[in-house]
Amino acid sequence: MIGTLLDQRYQVVQVLGQGGFGHTYIAQDTRRPGNPTCVVKHLKPAISNPEFLQTARRLFNSEAETLEKLGNHDQIPRLLAYFEENQEFYLVQEFIDGHTLSVELPPGQRWSETQAIQLLAEVLPILEFVHGNGVIHRDIKPDNLIRRSSDNKLVLVDFGAVKQVQMQSVLAPEGVNETVAIGTPGYMPSEQGQGRPRPSSDIYALGTIGIQALTGLNPRQLSEDPETGEILWRHQAQVSDSLADVLDKMVRHYFKYRYQSATEALQALTSLTNPSTPGALAAVFSQKVRGYFKDGSESAKEALRRFSAETKPHTLSDDATAPVSTPQPAIPPTQNTVTIATGNPPTQNTVTVAPGREAIAPDTSQSKSPQKLPLLIGVGTAIFVVTIGAISANRPPSPNPATAKNQIETTAKTAPKPSCIVVTSSSNVRSLDGRKKTGDVVKSGTKVSVTGKEESGWIEINAPVSGWIWKGRTKNTCPSK
Repeated sequence: MIGTLLDQRYQVVQVLGQGGFGHTYIAQDTRRPGNPTCVVKHLKPAISNPEFLQTARRLFNSEAETLEKLGNHDQIPRLLAYFEENQEFYLVQEFIDGHTLSVELPPGQRWSETQAIQLLAEVLPILEFVHGNGVIHRDIKPDNLIRRSSDNKLVLVDFGAVKQVQMQSVLAPEGVNETVAIGTPGYMPSEQGQGRPRPSSDIYALGTIGIQALTGLNPRQLSEDPETGEILWRHQAQVSDSLADVLDKMVRHYFKYRYQSATEALQALTSLTNPSTPGALAAVFSQKVRGYFKDGSESAKEALRRFSAETKPHTLSDDATAPVSTPQPAIPPTQNTVTIATGNPPTQNTVTVAPGREAIAPDTSQSKSPQKLPLLIGVGTAIFVVTIGAISANRPPSPNPATAKNQIETTAKTAPKPSCIVVTSSSNVRSLDGRKKTGDVVKSGTKVSVTGKEESGWIEINAPVSGWIWKGRTKNTCPSK
């Protein structure tokens, strides 16, 4: 096939792939200056009877019209031409120079949470556009997402006519129209495997890619709950509960429990990454700071410092590896600035909260009692005032240095007493700060002593070593004393 001139114009220079119904080639357009590269998809029907060919031709033309419409999106290849030769069908599409997402997802290597969020934030708007045009892609997977070299954006490919050919509609009895199941195992939900895809089927597939990025595992390597069919993956990743909840809803086994549109999923994701609205910003701030103040051990300034640090873009932990090309976040340029005066006017702390932008750490000078902090904020002033006021009102005053020692002793007496548990599978011990590996490993069967502290599925141990391990890999063996 190499060297063949199709439609007296497109000269085949390379075979990209082939399957039961067709082939994909890289070709050069000999009628344009410079002979630019393009992609030719060749549909070769397996049945040559007139009835089938008529159906294939109708579906092919319909698919070409759809691709023409979808090509208006910058992250979907443009349709350049389509034609028929010798009862075989050809689509000519824009060539995307880049590499597939599969290159960035090698087995065993995990993305950071921020990179996974950026992936979802970039692909969901594409699905929003596709579904808005009445199209279901049906084969969302890493091989069909290309990282374009020119601008580092992801491009969704493979809307080929092969998908649209419904062979069984010709072979089945008259009036019966059975859709052939199209998709890739692991990324394809159950209803799609039954030939009944929905827009949420594409959302499921994208969610599995997000889980793959966070775990370093192919979706087919993940286990399922035998009773519910839900994917069990959280114990394989270092991920916040908020992002894990979004991904879990994207990949619900029953399609009605998923996000019903890409817009709905994008809104849920935006609430995690873009607190540009007063409500979202106040909710995130309130949740964080209430957690910091729950034991009354932190000042307002220290809480702000921690909030500022945690709103910075995440960096990879020790056991995660960055993909070949780091995704660029599809984030609006707006930002919210919170200025908190802590005494004299010249001294102030600025926390810039904007997705994809680094937060400015607050000033490290001494702060005063939070009950007297005036708030000078832009958008969402009223909500922030209420939030800070509620937090400050419930927080006990900062301890007097003279009584600090007594408070520490009292805390020590009332702290949870350790209990013992057994590790059911070997676990890496991680530090409190960032959950980074300490280098220690607790082997399966080891009895460990816990302090009683738990956080987001992790538990703190103090023997045989100190640090944090994943609670799901342990079981209780004795009660607290």
